[in-house]
Amino acid sequence: MIKDGTFVFPGEIIATTEELLSGYGTYNINNDIISGIIGTFQVNKNRMSAEVKPLTNTPNSVNKGDIVLIEIKKTTKSMVLVDILHVAGKKRSLFGDTIAAIHISNLSRDYVSATGEKYRIGDIARAKVIQVKPSIKLSTVGPDLGVIKSYCVNCRNVLQKKKDKLECSICGRVETRKVASDYGEGNLDKR
Repeated sequence: MIKDGTFVFPGEIIATTEELLSGYGTYNINNDIISGIIGTFQVNKNRMSAEVKPLTNTPNSVNKGDIVLIEIKKTTKSMVLVDILHVAGKKRSLFGDTIAAIHISNLSRDYVSATGEKYRIGDIARAKVIQVKPSIKLSTVGPDLGVIKSYCVNCRNVLQKKKDKLECSICGRVETRKVASDYGEGNLDKR
């Protein structure tokens, strides 16, 4: 058996089945316990097993109920298609599918006749995951959900919030969006 606390790579023999049981991050081949991941070897004294504590945590996946940061990629008559950029409260990058949709009925509590009334391509918004399988579906119903950064459709300048509208400080264009209560404050992870 190697010394407890030793840094190991996948494929390294760390103990034998005569010494310990195979535990997390390890596997057994011909009575040798072998590391299956990069990390630190540890003996679990409760189970008397060889374990490898991973060097890094596994990447984040999107789960139902998560609050996510999104970028609007396309608007259709009844859907907004987005790319999920980040899961609030988690520092690791995402793996797996990051494409999601928001149905027109999940945009706002108010009546929405067209998705373009509430979102434009390039907007950065906060949304809640309401379904993961078979495809990711989101909702922006709620005061903390919606656009947190938006750009003028004329000059692409960042829009400033003025009462219940968004205004461009360069060309003066006034636009509407489904804005989050903290629009423009830079709080990406608000829950």
